[in-house]
Order: sequence, then structure tokens, then C-alpha cells
Amino acid sequence: MTGGVSFAKDVTLTYVYWGSPNEKIAIENALADFETAHPGIRVRPMYLSADFVGIEFSAKMKALAQANVLPDLGYFREEDVGDWYAAGRILDLARYVERDGMDKDYLPQVWMRLDDKIVGSYTAAECQVLFYNKDVLREAGVPEPPTDYRNAWTWDEFVAYAREIVRDRNGRKPGEPGFDPNRIVRYGIGMDLWWAMLFPPLWSNGGDLVSRDGTEFLLDKPESIEVIQKIADLIHVHHVMPYADPSSAAAAAMPAPAIMLANGQLGFFITGQWELLDLAKMDFSLGVGALPIWKKPAQMYISGASVIFQSTPHPEEAWELHKWMMTPEKTLDLYTSGLWMPTKVSWYTNPTDLSKWIDNPVHPKGYKEAVVDSMEIARVVYSAAVKNFARIWGEAIAPELDKVWLGKATAEEAVKAARERVTQLDLLQGAWW
Repeated sequence: MTGGVSFAKDVTLTYVYWGSPNEKIAIENALADFETAHPGIRVRPMYLSADFVGIEFSAKMKALAQANVLPDLGYFREEDVGDWYAAGRILDLARYVERDGMDKDYLPQVWMRLDDKIVGSYTAAECQVLFYNKDVLREAGVPEPPTDYRNAWTWDEFVAYAREIVRDRNGRKPGEPGFDPNRIVRYGIGMDLWWAMLFPPLWSNGGDLVSRDGTEFLLDKPESIEVIQKIADLIHVHHVMPYADPSSAAAAAMPAPAIMLANGQLGFFITGQWELLDLAKMDFSLGVGALPIWKKPAQMYISGASVIFQSTPHPEEAWELHKWMMTPEKTLDLYTSGLWMPTKVSWYTNPTDLSKWIDNPVHPKGYKEAVVDSMEIARVVYSAAVKNFARIWGEAIAPELDKVWLGKATAEEAVKAARERVTQLDLLQGAWW
């Protein structure tokens, strides 16, 4: 019994989640701790692999729904929440949140509110981070980047430093006589190119994918086109970023950016904060800096969703586990390990609580300034709120941008084609909230 609520005995809950092998260990440890604190409740972890775009996970969840074997609760793709709630598959959490006073202690953006309903919560607070290998920068004579997000390098400064890091197999840099772009052994920049990773640079330059209300296509604004083209230029003009056709043998043979960073094959890596979980376990000198600025500092608030499925026969017990996974005091390792950032307000504003999760060897020097403080300007990504977001990206935008990353189209050509596809499919249908 917790807070006056009685739980049934001999209850088994199924908790679904995704993540790297290290995330799998961290989540299963948190679930085991929940079982210890709640002797009458057993938790069966359900691990489902997932790609960044979410197509794989979404397909698996749809199959489980069709077979009437959905889990009780757990991770969920944020861009699918609105559709699934409208279909009656997701439990409204509003009465539980209000009853237990959860809305008072947590960041307001955590709750996914649809009218007077709460259809889920963001699992954690996450953002974009610039990681780097200190030894690589030192060997190349490149200074470590600033940690103050308000006074970071400009994009052009960032690119110039990245060029100094690059070496081909004969030790030459881009621009030097004899430089061979087909035989590069050390690159300057690695960057994830799925939709979330484009938001901070787009917002920093005054661009966007679509409008927040889901009614306008904005990727063909000049400010957006400039960002897409300059990212592609990292690959084809400056030769500072590795990229290969994802379906090719070259891509299959290319190490993951995190591995390249740890191995000294990469100087900088722009990715999600959650990568710290794996990077911190690798044996190299890891640093963290402020994101480069285009026109103004920008940051995003992102996370997968956590939901309880309407079909659960144990809503009270499922809510208790949902709440447990949101409580940093109960699941501290998820934060000290570098996987998540907290969603509880005091863990940003109270120095004692803040120190509980960042004062450890996992979080590099400068992490508070470069990452935690940058959340002051973070905008919530609208992938959950905008209707058809997964289709807008997956069916219209991503296939065209792939041509840009491969050097087969300019940014302007690609976004024009993406707009035509969005219009043809009538995908701009507003927002859920």
C-alpha cells in the first residue's frame, strides 16, 4: 500500500522498452528494485529493438495490438501517442497525476496533455550534446570548445576547427596538396541525421521542419535550406564528416560514430545526451561542449514517451511502476549513468539534488554549463503533437534528404520535392495539442 492506495497481490506487469545493451541493463536493474519495494508485484521486462526513426518499434507494437497481447506499460514512440489514444488504446493518466500531486513537482512539459487528458509522459529529459575526444583535439592543435551555451563557437568556426582535425592516410588535411578524400583515417565531425538532430541547428538559424500547429511546411524556408546544405557540405565539400549509403557495404563496414570517437577516428560527435551512458563506459578522454551557434543559441527537449495501455488489467499497479520510473530518488542509476536527465524540477534547481546525478566521473567537466544550463532555452520537439509527423518525416522528408547526404541532390531540390510529397499525401492536418 502506497499513499493510501492498495495493490493486488501476485500481479505481473509487462514493461516494454528499447535501448542499447547498457540501457537494457540499467532499465532491468530499476525494474528489479521496484519488485523488491513491492513484494506483491512482479515485472516482466519486454525488450523490443528500435531504430531512431521508430518504424521498427511502431510496427512491432501494432502487431502486438492486433494480437491482443499488448504489455501493461512502458516506452512508446511519442509520434504515435495521439493516434493510439484516439483509438482507445492508451490510458488517461490525469486522475492519477492529480491525485498523487505529480503535476506540482515535475517539469510542466513532461505531461503530454490532450485537452483535459494526460495521454502519457516524456520518459526523461533529453537534449542534443556536442561530445569530443580531448586527445584528438590536442594532437590536432584544436582548442576545446566553450561550455557556455550563450558564447559557443559559430557554425563556421566549428567547421574550421573540424577541418584541422581531418587526416588522410598520408597525414594530409583538406585543402593541402595531395589530400585524398577517399582515404580519410580521421574525421572532424560525426552527426546523427535523423529528424530530432536537425531541430537545434534549424531553430538556431531561424528555420524549422513544419509549423508547431501542423499546418505549414517550413523546411523550404531559406533559413532551413541553408542548414541542410551546410550539413551536407560537411560530407562533400569540407570532407570532415563520414557518410555512406546506409544500404551499402561501405556503411556496414563503417564503425558507429561513438566507436570512432573513442578510437580517435573522430574529433566531435553531435548526438543525443543519452549517448553519454555508452560513451562514459569507453576508455578515452571524453569532453563536452556547447552546441555551435548559427544565429542564436538553440536547444531541444526530447524524449520517448511512457504510457499505460488501456488494456492493462492492473491500472493502479501499472501507475505505481510508471511513477517509480519517473522518480529519480528511486532510480538514481538511470541518471548517474548518463542515460537520462531528470524530469523533476528540484533536480535542476536544488544544488543538493543536482549534485546527486551530475557530480560523478560519468559527467565530464563543463557538463552543467554546456548541457544542464542549455535546457533553459530548450524547446519541446513537436513530434508527438503534430498529426502525421511520422509520415511527414518518413514518407516525404527523409527520402529526399537522403539524396542530399549522398550528394545526389541539393538541399533546395530536396525540400521542394519533399513539399510536393507532403501536399500530395495531404499530411498537414494540424496538431493533437
